[in-house]
Amino acid sequence: MNFGLREAILAFCGLIFFVTPSFSAERPFYQGKTLNLIINFAAGGPTDIEGRVVARHLAKHITGNPTIVAQNMAGAGGVTGINFLGEVAKPDGQTMGYFTGPYNHQMMRTPTLRVDLNKLPYIASVYGVTVCYIRSDVPPGIKKPTDIAKAERFRAGGLSFDSNKDLRFRLAFDLLGLKYDYVTGYNSSSDARLAVQRNEIQYHDESIPGYRGVVEPQLVKTGMVTPIYYHDVFSPDGTLKSSPDFPELSSFAQVYTQIFGKPPSGIKYEALKVANMASGNMSRVAILPPGSPPDAVAALRQAFATLSKDEDFITEAQKAMRFHPRFDTGEDGERLKQKILQVSPELVDFIRQFIDQARK
Repeated sequence: MNFGLREAILAFCGLIFFVTPSFSAERPFYQGKTLNLIINFAAGGPTDIEGRVVARHLAKHITGNPTIVAQNMAGAGGVTGINFLGEVAKPDGQTMGYFTGPYNHQMMRTPTLRVDLNKLPYIASVYGVTVCYIRSDVPPGIKKPTDIAKAERFRAGGLSFDSNKDLRFRLAFDLLGLKYDYVTGYNSSSDARLAVQRNEIQYHDESIPGYRGVVEPQLVKTGMVTPIYYHDVFSPDGTLKSSPDFPELSSFAQVYTQIFGKPPSGIKYEALKVANMASGNMSRVAILPPGSPPDAVAALRQAFATLSKDEDFITEAQKAMRFHPRFDTGEDGERLKQKILQVSPELVDFIRQFIDQARK
């Protein structure tokens, strides 16, 4: 081999050596990959419907345009899917959870939860609003929200003693000083809604799809029930904010202030606030397995930020979910998450005791 040819080959090899790492660094993390989206409730429910709408539109906002495959992993009130993500899923950025209520389970020390959610990278959350309603014929008659303060004894229906839904309405009723009988164990809000229609119970509350899709057209407009308030929602700094999804309704804190002339306070309201953040502000949460690559975290956070502005996504979401999903990502979401997960042990003990008292 002559000297010139040898030098040319060496120079070419050196070029490959220096160019290849640069090429790899520029390759999008998700290019050519599949992202498995784990949904922690069964097919056909609200979490599943929302998760699959997200899955259909998210890929085009992820640099590299991966294939997204949705998979249901129901059980234990959503904890089965959470435990899988934290214990079994590979930390390779190719599995993401789209979950209902993960931070509520950790705050409430759910016995079946085996993972520390502080260690699972937070991607995004979407807040949902719960509307509380009561039969209009509860004596002496409920025609407007503040009439709830005059209501004679009534039956309020929930899902389970440990349900955040039940916890929130019981705390709110105690703060308002209402007299009621607590009836729980309904399999779903659909079952509880039917019980309201049969007058077996007089109160229930529902998220936006159930309220806008069924309660409002069938029960509110016919005069059977009166909406009294929606559970409070908060800004990332912990201050109250109005819900753009229900401009015609007042929040719990607003109705309380109208009745008593001052805002709610005390340990029961502090418990209600954190419960609302856990199941309202962070109604659905997207998270990754512990130890997932920072590039995956950054790519997915950016994808959710742009998804929230996608008109095609918004149109389908409003049709399927009956509301415009609003995502918190990055620092805003982290601040809300920490407000939930850093609740004082004393407040958590109070909440646990409050729940246990209802079992007796």
